[in-house]
Amino acid sequence: MATTSFGGIASGLDTQALIDATISSTRQTRVKPNQDRVTELEGTNTAFDDLNKKLTTLKDALVPFTTLQGGGVNKTGTSSKESVVSANATSSASNGSYSVTVNTLASNHTYSFDQTYTSSSDALQSDLTGAESEADRTVTFTIGSGTEQETVSIVIPDGSYTAQNFVDAFNSASNKGRASLVNIGTTSSPSYKVVITSLYEGTDKGIITRSALGASMTNLSAYSESAASNASVTISGIGTITRSTNSISDVIPGVSLSLSAIGTSTVKISEDVPSTVTKVQKFVDAYNELVSFISDSNKVTEEKQGREIVNVFSPLAQSRLDDNVLFALRSQISQTVASGGSSVRVLADLGITTERDGSLKFDSSKLQEAISAEVTSVSKVFASFADATATTSGIINQYTRFNGLLDTSVNANKTTIDDLNQRIADAEAQIDRQTEQLKAKYARLESLMGKLQNQQASLTSALAGLG
Repeated sequence: MATTSFGGIASGLDTQALIDATISSTRQTRVKPNQDRVTELEGTNTAFDDLNKKLTTLKDALVPFTTLQGGGVNKTGTSSKESVVSANATSSASNGSYSVTVNTLASNHTYSFDQTYTSSSDALQSDLTGAESEADRTVTFTIGSGTEQETVSIVIPDGSYTAQNFVDAFNSASNKGRASLVNIGTTSSPSYKVVITSLYEGTDKGIITRSALGASMTNLSAYSESAASNASVTISGIGTITRSTNSISDVIPGVSLSLSAIGTSTVKISEDVPSTVTKVQKFVDAYNELVSFISDSNKVTEEKQGREIVNVFSPLAQSRLDDNVLFALRSQISQTVASGGSSVRVLADLGITTERDGSLKFDSSKLQEAISAEVTSVSKVFASFADATATTSGIINQYTRFNGLLDTSVNANKTTIDDLNQRIADAEAQIDRQTEQLKAKYARLESLMGKLQNQQASLTSALAGLG
């Protein structure tokens, strides 16, 4: 609808200013409060998202302390001969020393045709006409054994089929082996062999067998191979074990062994105090960031607006959700007790204490003393706190999980925002109608006053003629 802007020509009134003032007053009472509330709720939701991130960071820092991860004290594995075997230990590993003898290494199977080619474009079997039966032109391999077995059959169409064609066809058909052309000659006088290598070590998945060779494929009848083998390791107190891979993680609980060469090495498992200190510091930092964020988001400040002093609320100042999660975490800090220890039972015994502002203070030297005195109790204290806060049933997950407390609050605010935006749209539509009504009203007034003024002028003129 076209709008008209006008001034009070007949009345002498600034009618546009009167309309603007009326509409502004209406918008101030009917629109602005809803707009302010939308802004407030959007700010709260942004703060909730930030709170979710802070809690998730804290949870991630605590998960390594849980019972499932072996507790709070990191372990390290050292080897007297890293060239033979290296060791990696998780927190769940027990201290100890093991003599590890690598008898054999796990290896891949390598299979190669003895036939050589001067170029990758040389014919694989040049005397094929294509008239031979398909069976006579087929090469079949099996890779792996039992349920792990894969069969790859390559049909050679005719004598134009090249060595590179064979390599490409094999690689397209196999998920457990890889074919390639290897130059066993020189750059100036190349001599290529087709080499097939299993992608897996050990005999379960890595063994390669040429299970069928067509009668016409005479070039491929002679071959060389290096068979796949399993790793054999003798560990003191355990005995000799075999595995299909050189990475062994299912023999010594919590310890992974990486085999590199045949030989004997001594593997020791012990506490890794420096990395434990780093892990604890990461938890303390994440907790303190959460405390600082909640403190800043809860502030209420005074602001002067004209003659009035009004309270200005930070995004979470009118929500109890952040206070509740912080209260729950603080309560758990004070309630965490590990039984069985004599000098190490609570977090304070590990050098973690609470400051007056609610943040945590960490004394790493006290943690090191606790580890030296009662390492088992140290792990129990950390695991007790982490299990209560960072597991799927823990405090933090109640807030951060899908449809958890934070999700529910954010979605409730979004519903309210949608409702407020609809109210704002409805109010603006009514204001638009009111504006047009006021313009029409003042236009009629101006028209009426113009007519009256014309009548007055005519009467004045007539009366002057009578005189």
